[in-house]
Amino acid sequence: MDIEMKSARRGAVRAAPTAAFLWALTAIPVGLWQLLDPEAGPFADPLVDPTVPLPEALPGWVAPAALAVAGLAGLFLARARPRLWPVTAAFAVVFGGLVPSTSVIALIGYLAAFVLPAALVTVPVLLARGRALKLAVAAGVVGVVAALAAAGPLAPSVIGEVLSGLGAGVADLGLRPLAELWSAVGGACWALLTWNLVSDRLTGERAPAWAAPERAARWGRTASYAAFACSLPYGLTRLTWFTPWPFLVPADELDAEPAMRLWGLLLGFACLGGGILCLGMTQRWGERWPYWVPVLRGRPVPPAVAIAPAAAMAYVFTIASVPFVLLGIRAGQAELLPVFPFYVWGPALGAATLAYALRRGVLTGPRSAPDRP
Repeated sequence: MDIEMKSARRGAVRAAPTAAFLWALTAIPVGLWQLLDPEAGPFADPLVDPTVPLPEALPGWVAPAALAVAGLAGLFLARARPRLWPVTAAFAVVFGGLVPSTSVIALIGYLAAFVLPAALVTVPVLLARGRALKLAVAAGVVGVVAALAAAGPLAPSVIGEVLSGLGAGVADLGLRPLAELWSAVGGACWALLTWNLVSDRLTGERAPAWAAPERAARWGRTASYAAFACSLPYGLTRLTWFTPWPFLVPADELDAEPAMRLWGLLLGFACLGGGILCLGMTQRWGERWPYWVPVLRGRPVPPAVAIAPAAAMAYVFTIASVPFVLLGIRAGQAELLPVFPFYVWGPALGAATLAYALRRGVLTGPRSAPDRP
């Protein structure tokens, strides 16, 4: 296991500068594309307000030109020495925190909701112990689905409306969400490079006391439960759409559009499911596969299997907090701030993931200097 962890650390150290270099290489043509075709470039969308708008006095060519220049500078910055970590951190903040709008988290949320039905059908059956109980649970799941189909929420017409609406929505989105997702990926590359430049402080004799595994277990548990709690406001409010007292949306509007009600169910359960997964950073089933996982049950969970998706979602939630907070303030809708607590969820999940990595020994031991791209 130690050999595997050391190999994973070396792989991450090598990947960070290479990923930053390759992203910077793509930033040059993307910036030039937007500069030469401002009306149809990847960031051209009059319906999407920028998270942090530039002053109106600046000409339109400034932002795409700056993007191309940043890409050129990034080719050299990817080879940065540790003392330049503030510059790589600035790249991470700009491209990860200031460029993406709410469309990135919306895109990820709808994709999660789209694949959720398979989990809702299979997980209860897997959780059941014994063949007889599995058959009984499977029969119950079929009965619930049949009842929802007869009652209306899962009627074939509603499902067809959801699918057609999803297809039309994706077609109308254009390139802007993909461009913002590309920018967010770039921010992650620069954040990973920054982490590699400063994370030596968590290793060896220089490691602070809070990084000790036993200390990390305590504050990591608090962070994990805080992340789980952040999933409750949105998840539970979406489930109110199946009651006579829906939150944020008038009941008559939901009655007129059953597909919206179904999306509420899917999004609510997707959010709550993500919250439950946050608890895996501090529960036994986050270190050993639980009994209901076929083939793997009882075996150790490879640290990267838990750390990679948790770190990715912590990053996505953190960058989503900026546009959501600004949206709530600009629109005068203070209720959006507690319903979408990404400003707590992202950092809390990130802290829980860091504690998990410290407890599993992923960040301990000597590290070598990063390879050059």
